[in-house]
Amino acid sequence: MGDRALFEVIRGFLHRRLVLPLVFLAMVTTGGLVAWRIGVLEREHEIIAWGIDNYLTSFLTSADETLRLMAFTSKGPEDNAVTPLWNEAGHLYHRVFLVARDSYAVFVKGKSAPASWAATPPPASSFPDTGTWPVYSIPYYRADLGSVTIAFMIPGRWGSIIGEVNLDRLHWLISAYLRKVPQRILWITDRYGNVIVHPDERMVKEQENVGHEPLVRKALAHPEGVKLLGRLAGTLVYGLSWRIDPWGWVVLAAYPLLPALMPVLGAAAVGFALFFAFLYVVFRGFMGRMHRSIIEPVQILTREAGRMAEASRPESDPWPDFGGSFAELQVFSRQFQEMGRAVRDREEALVRRQAELVRTQDALARSEAKYREIVESLHEAYLEINTEAVVTFHNTAFLQLMDMDAPPSKPFSVRDMADPETVRAMVAFLDNVAAGRDVGELKTFALRDRHGAAKTVEISARPMGGPEGPVRGFRIMARDVTAKIEGEKRAKELEKIIAHAQKMESLGTLASGIAHEFNNLLQAMTGYLDLLEMHTDASDRKRRWIGRVREAADRGAELVRRMLTFARQDDMSPELLDINRVIEETLDFLSRNIPRMIQLEADLAPDVPAVYGDRLQLEQIVINLIVNARDAIPEGGHGRITVSTRRDKRPDGTDGVVLKVSDTGQGIPERIRERIFDPFFTTKEPGKGTGLGLSTVYGIMQRHGGTITCESEPGRGTTFTLTFPVKEARGEDAAEGAWRAEGAPPEVKPKRRDGLTVLVVDDETTLLQFVTESLEAEGFRVLKATSGEEALHVLETEGRRVGAVVLDFHMPGMGGGACYKEIRRRYPRLSVVLTSGYTGASLAENLGKAENVSILAKPYRLADLLAILYATCSEPAVVSPA
Repeated sequence: MGDRALFEVIRGFLHRRLVLPLVFLAMVTTGGLVAWRIGVLEREHEIIAWGIDNYLTSFLTSADETLRLMAFTSKGPEDNAVTPLWNEAGHLYHRVFLVARDSYAVFVKGKSAPASWAATPPPASSFPDTGTWPVYSIPYYRADLGSVTIAFMIPGRWGSIIGEVNLDRLHWLISAYLRKVPQRILWITDRYGNVIVHPDERMVKEQENVGHEPLVRKALAHPEGVKLLGRLAGTLVYGLSWRIDPWGWVVLAAYPLLPALMPVLGAAAVGFALFFAFLYVVFRGFMGRMHRSIIEPVQILTREAGRMAEASRPESDPWPDFGGSFAELQVFSRQFQEMGRAVRDREEALVRRQAELVRTQDALARSEAKYREIVESLHEAYLEINTEAVVTFHNTAFLQLMDMDAPPSKPFSVRDMADPETVRAMVAFLDNVAAGRDVGELKTFALRDRHGAAKTVEISARPMGGPEGPVRGFRIMARDVTAKIEGEKRAKELEKIIAHAQKMESLGTLASGIAHEFNNLLQAMTGYLDLLEMHTDASDRKRRWIGRVREAADRGAELVRRMLTFARQDDMSPELLDINRVIEETLDFLSRNIPRMIQLEADLAPDVPAVYGDRLQLEQIVINLIVNARDAIPEGGHGRITVSTRRDKRPDGTDGVVLKVSDTGQGIPERIRERIFDPFFTTKEPGKGTGLGLSTVYGIMQRHGGTITCESEPGRGTTFTLTFPVKEARGEDAAEGAWRAEGAPPEVKPKRRDGLTVLVVDDETTLLQFVTESLEAEGFRVLKATSGEEALHVLETEGRRVGAVVLDFHMPGMGGGACYKEIRRRYPRLSVVLTSGYTGASLAENLGKAENVSILAKPYRLADLLAILYATCSEPAVVSPA
């Protein structure tokens, strides 16, 4: 309420809460009275218009019917047959004309006279619509009649009959009504706006058209009656229009609006004036009583309060008595007196507290010095900022964090320490802190020091301000964690590398198991193909079909070999190789399969040392990478494939050889780059890739102790970088390689060994059946076992007759490896042929050096198995337990 006095406040309150609502109520009441008065006028207008409509309709209809009867009865102007009809209905017309082509007769109020005696009939131009019924003229004024009339025209057999209607009674009725209500306006026009009835005689005589009046124009435009509000002949009126059909006449009844409403408005004004006068008297009495009972006591208390504030009121002065006032005010007076005494007591207490405050300020200064000393001793940066993010306080560690020699000379903001995006993130963090969230939480942000160097800073913040008051700023602890973040980043990269290696190892294990099962299936296929081929004549065309199936089986075996290469289960024949020469020979072979639009370039360093590895597998690396590079270049487009070598140092300081294969193809999207070495993953169309190319390369590099990485940019090309270790060949490795090779065994001339016994051990029923049937067909006696335990039991009972054992190395239960070792322990001279879905190298690594053992990797040819048995199978008498 500001500085307004209590009296003004109360008066304003009463004005808003009492006077204004009453004024509004008066306005609403007045509006309701006005609406009621207008409704009364409207009903009166409807009654008048309805009465005129009934009278005119009856009158004009009678006139029209009489004239038609006369037309039907008359035979021409000379015929007096219509005289009786005219005598009965002469009051309807002023004159009736019987018009023939050359003459006419006229009847005037019951008399017949020649044409020279009476006026001429109205011209045909007075009848605008002769094609409709009824045919009547526009209104016209007859000076000889001294009144307005209209004419009806009825065509006859000899001409037409025209009657001028007597409208005197209509004018008399309307004039009599208007004499009773002189302020009412009543006009009648035809459908064109021509005056029929009008209070102005001049307009009636001159037959003015009032269609230009807005209200008349509105009435003529509506075929039905319409309410009218507006100016009519310069006077504001309210009325309505009424259409009289079928004649098309319009009755316009109206009343001046102000005279109609003045009685209502005057009565309302007098009533409200009396009411507000009474209200004013009550209001004045109330305000006087309030002034005596409230205002004056409050003013007295105000003066006493001023004296108390100036300490100029002696305690012995009597306190004013408000016995004639309200009880509440008397209570307030007593409370105010007690407050005065309390104020004096508090002033004395304030003097005492002043001395205490001086002592407290000294202690605060010492505490602040101690606080600054503690803050300066912190190793972490400490700063305080206001709500505008401007630094208001900081320690020396903060200057060191920002690489500042001294505090800045001008205000320093957090926005000067980071880019806009980081600033937005920091502001959001501080907003959470201000709201009670993230208080004490550590958040990491990228800041810039004075020289623009990027630093990763870990901060925590707390709001400054009371728990219920507004936040004035923030206290922030900051620590440089740049080195820590970089270390964590390197650790994550290392974890990623380890995880990828573990994933590839797991995939290798899976691929190895799948390859083993495939080899078992392929063994059954190729074995039975051998039997079919052996029992089919060379001239039989079925041998070609067998050859086609064998080609498919060989392709399956090649696919399995690639899977084993990825799983590092394939055989390897390492030797010292000139990698440049291997690449040149491979490129020479591949150049015929590269489109002419693609340039195949070689950049081979001459000082590259020899690499110890498998030649075929190195060739396969080059072939796979170049074929992939060729496929990455759009068909028909120009591109370039570059193969380069160079000598380099490996991370452990040893010599190494780097092989790079680059292309200018479409590149590899980043979202699939981590999966390119996964088996069976390919982006090529169905039928154009197996998904084993890069996984095979990855497996070969692992077996050679090397690494492979990929760099690619979509639309620019891809580069594969391979690193090989450099080491010298070992003699035992070369020998081992020869022992583990899967080449065909020495050619031995087939010789049937009828009566010799062979024990065949395999958990696959199909393979066991195939080997049994094949060996029996060659004259061998075959014993069968489906597990290692069963094989040892057979040897215990039939061992002296067994000349050789064909043993599957991978079986459930005891397993082929354990069974082989037990056979070696019990029967050291017994020949053993080990078969496996894995490779011979993997078996050799498990068995080490051994005698009387041969290794066949599935799928093998039946001829290879027979050759080994022919060469190594012992006589039954020789084999006996150790």
